[in-house]
Amino acid sequence: MYYPSKKDLWQYPLYWGTIIACFAPLVAGRDYVVLVFTVPLAILLIWGWFCTGYKVNQSYLIIRNGPFKKKVPIKEIKTISKTKNLLAAPALSIDRLEIIYDADNKMALASPKEQLQFLATLKSINPKIELDSKLNQ
Repeated sequence: MYYPSKKDLWQYPLYWGTIIACFAPLVAGRDYVVLVFTVPLAILLIWGWFCTGYKVNQSYLIIRNGPFKKKVPIKEIKTISKTKNLLAAPALSIDRLEIIYDADNKMALASPKEQLQFLATLKSINPKIELDSKLNQ
């Protein structure tokens, strides 16, 4: 099952303003060499905007942010809790879930639009996942 990332309202002007600014040299009519750097950045931002999400299959939680992908074994997930962690993450919202997994307590951050469905799907595959008390409300 696929869960797209939740998008905070403040992210819209930030992302789209940056994307539009990347094409400013075209409008200004000069310094086209800068486009060599700004157009790939714009493509990466657009790709991230439309392709940030979380796919759950029987074995893995696949976290995708544009061209980047991370696989988290669902059977190794220990705890999930709410967080407002501002670390760079494949999440377009500050309303995030902190996922602790593996024997080394690795961390992944996610911001699925449908948090309750997302959590229910993970728990149906691995009932041993401990949910933070804030998530049970």
